[in-house]
Amino acid sequence: MTTLVERFRGLLKAGAVVDPGLSIEKIPFVVVDTELTGLDMKRDSVISVGAVKMAGTRIELGRSFYRLVSPRADFKRESIVVHGITPDDVVAKPFLDVVADELLAFCGDRILVGHFLSIDLGFLAREAPAVRAADLRRRAVDTVRIHTWVEHQRHRHAGEYATPEGAVNLVSLALSHGIRVGGAHNALADAFITAQLLQRQLRALPGLGVRTLGDLLRVGKP
Repeated sequence: MTTLVERFRGLLKAGAVVDPGLSIEKIPFVVVDTELTGLDMKRDSVISVGAVKMAGTRIELGRSFYRLVSPRADFKRESIVVHGITPDDVVAKPFLDVVADELLAFCGDRILVGHFLSIDLGFLAREAPAVRAADLRRRAVDTVRIHTWVEHQRHRHAGEYATPEGAVNLVSLALSHGIRVGGAHNALADAFITAQLLQRQLRALPGLGVRTLGDLLRVGKP
C-alpha cells in the first residue's frame, strides 16, 4: 500500500500543485513552525515542530500537529529561555527524520505557510532527507513576504516611494494586527499565531488584486 509520505513525494515529483486559479478563500493551507537550539544552521538543531491546517481563512482548530524532537545539537541556555524546552523534555523523543515523515504526511498536498519559512525549511531539510526544501518552496508562502508586499503596495498607492522599516518578527506583526501573544515560544502556538496573521492578510489581499492561489504564490514566495 502506498503511504501518505510516498504519495506526497509523488505529487512533488509530478509538479502537482493545487489549482493556481483557486480563489484564496478556498485554498487548503498548512501552517508550520519549528523551535531550535539556536539559529546557526551548521551547529544548531530542531527541537520541536508544530503545524495547523487552514481552509481559506478558517483555522481548523481540531487538526493540528505537535512533536518534540531529540536534537542533534547541545542545548543553549539562551534558547531555553526563548522556548522553555529543556534536555529532560526531549529524553527518548524521536530524531527529526522520524518526525519529518509524520509532518509530511500531515501536510499532504496543502500549500505550506510559515513566518520566515526559509529558516524552518532549511533546518528541516538539513536534518531530515525526506524534506526537500526546494520542492516545498514551489508551493509555499511566507507571511513576512506577504506583509512586505502589502506594505509596499499601500505606500506606492499613496504616492510614497519608500516603505517605512519596521519590525517584522512574528510577535511584532501579530500585536500590530491585534493578535494575542503569550510568553515562551512554542512551535504549535506560533503556528497558530502565524495562521491568525495569514487570516488578516488574506482578507486584505483581494482589495490589492490578489485573488487566486497563483497570485498569492507570486507575492508570498519564500
